[in-house]
Amino acid sequence: MISKGYVAIFDAPLNKESISLFVESWLERFERVEQVTPEPGLSATALSISKREEIMWEPSLQFRVINGDEFTWVYVTQNRRVIETTGFPSEEISLCLDVLIELEGVTEIIEEHNDKRLDELEKQGLL
Repeated sequence: MISKGYVAIFDAPLNKESISLFVESWLERFERVEQVTPEPGLSATALSISKREEIMWEPSLQFRVINGDEFTWVYVTQNRRVIETTGFPSEEISLCLDVLIELEGVTEIIEEHNDKRLDELEKQGLL
């Protein structure tokens, strides 16, 4: 399978409030949001989220956003300025891009295959 992904850069480090607002946006715009949480001794599980208060806080968070037959993985680390997504290409806008385009504070969205720009961001310490 061919995957597609994006990296979004934000104007400020992401905190509980900004991440909560992102989850609220996804809940309003898409069919389902799940959070992947590792349980000690077990493989990771995805739990459905229906409101921001259900987010299980840890330094690095992983969500699955589902809309129809499509889904995308969303990776975010608190106190960093980056969200990464991965999913599958679509004839229309890919869900892995759609989850990013309406988020407050996005300054740039880079396709995961843009190695030159991603290398620049890594040298700047953003990735």
